[in-house]
Amino acid sequence: MKKIDVRFSNFKYDKNIYYFLFISELKAYGIGHFFKEALSKILEISKEKIEFISISPDVFEQYNYDNLIIINDLKDKQNKRKKHDEFINDISNSAYIHSVIDTILSNQNELYIYMFESSPFMTLDKKDGVILIGPKSEIVTILNNKMSLYEIFSNIVPMANYNIIHSYDELIQSSQKLMQRTGNPLFISLELSAAGANSIIAYCLEDIRMKFSSNINDTFLITEYIDHICDPTTLGVVINEEEIYVGGVADQRIDGTKFKGSTFPSKMSKEIQKEIIRQTKVVGKKMASLGYRGIFGCDYIVTNKNEVFFIETNPRKQGTTMEFCCALKTELSLGSPNLPEIEFYAVTQNKQAPHMREPDFFKTDIYWSSYNYKIDNKLTTHSYLPQQRGEIEMFQNVAQNKINKEFMILEHIGQDFFVNEGSFLGRVIATGKSYKDVEDGIEMGRRMINYTVKTYIDKNFTLDDKCYSCPYYATKG
Repeated sequence: MKKIDVRFSNFKYDKNIYYFLFISELKAYGIGHFFKEALSKILEISKEKIEFISISPDVFEQYNYDNLIIINDLKDKQNKRKKHDEFINDISNSAYIHSVIDTILSNQNELYIYMFESSPFMTLDKKDGVILIGPKSEIVTILNNKMSLYEIFSNIVPMANYNIIHSYDELIQSSQKLMQRTGNPLFISLELSAAGANSIIAYCLEDIRMKFSSNINDTFLITEYIDHICDPTTLGVVINEEEIYVGGVADQRIDGTKFKGSTFPSKMSKEIQKEIIRQTKVVGKKMASLGYRGIFGCDYIVTNKNEVFFIETNPRKQGTTMEFCCALKTELSLGSPNLPEIEFYAVTQNKQAPHMREPDFFKTDIYWSSYNYKIDNKLTTHSYLPQQRGEIEMFQNVAQNKINKEFMILEHIGQDFFVNEGSFLGRVIATGKSYKDVEDGIEMGRRMINYTVKTYIDKNFTLDDKCYSCPYYATKG
């Protein structure tokens, strides 16, 4: 077994506690609390007797998290986002993690592993007594592939027409023909492109050359522009082939092709939202027929003619999961299962959780918005922000009218850090009673993060523009 660097650990075993592992970047740390709540109900164990061990790759200056293990071999004072499969492989081959599991299993009959996203590199569940809660990794791999995505879903929900290109030279030739024929820009993506990392909007051939010239023998997805006014997203659970749970509709904040956050509730009309929810259930049932069970999300675009196009499914706990969990906790009646509990029953028993019900999609006591401060250019921080906690309580306080609005800055990496492009500098979460409440919170949080960097970026940020209008691409038939 390889020696994998354990960069930080404050975990101390207590034989009187029932443990589970939650594997995720720290941006999703709070979801562990909701799975803890679910296990408490399912196993009939007091919440005070259940804890989760969070295993993460995030390199911060300091950590205000309980039972945290950081596995990463980066140099000191350097932050770079680690590829998910590489991180999972490190965990699976860590002697320290294996020793933690063996210690826990010496005192409890099973150990649940809860993951933000399934991975074929996860092998810890091969140990006796280890149970993985989440979708099957082989199905996730198929659905993460852009080409498979279009081939699977384009016949059952409205999607952009597309072409699959098998080499860089063919990409240049096909793009040139499409641009000359239509005069429109193109959307181009590699097979894997989570959060837009390997995709671009190409306005000319030079854009394509700058992004993909080293991808000589790769396969590309290419579509042409469809103008639109909004980028809605949904979050739900695939329970079985007949039952799909939907938790709500939010509007994504997209910068080019990159996801930067979401706002809830959606500004789209009831009719459009009902169509989005309908398509989400159609997509979910198709995913169920492939063997998928668990939390998932769907992304859409809406044109100025009120046409709804399905863009992709996210076979994981996407970026809105924590905020949806918090909001649903305030909206649903006491005793209603949360999203991780619904996922548990879907994965383990192929059925809905007891007392499950969807929220009223068009009635909410709380608005929320998120903003991911993601780095496009290398920079260095010169100051830090406090490690805040209490996102769940913030939502509850606003919903119960104890306060009217609030925002939090989460996961700021710290002072004097070199930050690579593609990494998170921090996130802003805002809650309130109106769109203005949450927009004001996001803007103030973003400005505060700006003050911590030596090289300012994103100076021309305009909230409405970034939230509700961005280009996506589809080939005209």
